[in-house]
Amino acid sequence: MIDDIEATLNRMLAFPSGASSLDAAINLQNIALALEVAENIPLLTETCMSLCVELAEKTPLQVATVHSVLSLLARFCMREENRGLATRFGVFSLCVLILQDHKSLPEDTIFAVFDLISTLCMNDGNVRRMLRPSIPYVIEVMKESTSSLQLAFGGAVTLATLTMLDAANATLAVERGSVQLLISSFIRAYDRKKQIDCQHTCHESRGKKEEERQLCEKVMHWSRDALQKLVHSPSPAVDEKLEEAEFGKYGSRVEVDELKWMLKFQRKKVSVSHP
Repeated sequence: MIDDIEATLNRMLAFPSGASSLDAAINLQNIALALEVAENIPLLTETCMSLCVELAEKTPLQVATVHSVLSLLARFCMREENRGLATRFGVFSLCVLILQDHKSLPEDTIFAVFDLISTLCMNDGNVRRMLRPSIPYVIEVMKESTSSLQLAFGGAVTLATLTMLDAANATLAVERGSVQLLISSFIRAYDRKKQIDCQHTCHESRGKKEEERQLCEKVMHWSRDALQKLVHSPSPAVDEKLEEAEFGKYGSRVEVDELKWMLKFQRKKVSVSHP
């Protein structure tokens, strides 16, 4: 598999435009999808990692190539050795640089960056620190993409992972408005799920509605998870943001009310560090 990937990456670098490049990008995307269900993730070579980084750096960000490379790296980095290799090659910096241009990026490419960031730092505190500069961009994307459940999901997972056991990251996220942002994402997903549950759909569209319903549940789960990590931050800014937060009319959404009181209860158990 690795030899085939290296050959494909070399071909994409040699012929960056045209049908052959698009076919190669589709091939990489198919490999990434196959790796999602693979029992064993192959070990990447330095050559392969170098080619991935070079492609992502040299290719216009709007091109499908970038999305396919990021998706491939996210899947390969599920293996610890590959995460270490990605860190050595500065993939964390690449993620930040790509997010800086998020206004011009397709949604699937932004989601792929979120996926890669979450994977890189899932069990490495040093990488979380190195990815701290990505937090303002993640939050900005979520603020500007409130209609996208997919980005609400990806953003919540990313914030939950970046703020895990990292007080400085959590404080930065809180100061940039992530508390209200995540609460609003939770509410929108809750409302959309309720709408889907009340709809009567034909057999043909039932599958799509169920996928959307599951996505709503993922947004709610990860928004709740990220908020729980934020309220455990010792920063006094959390108290201010939580006090100001809008949860909607009390009694109109049971799960939102439960979220509110869970966060306030958990916050009471935290020792706040005052400057």
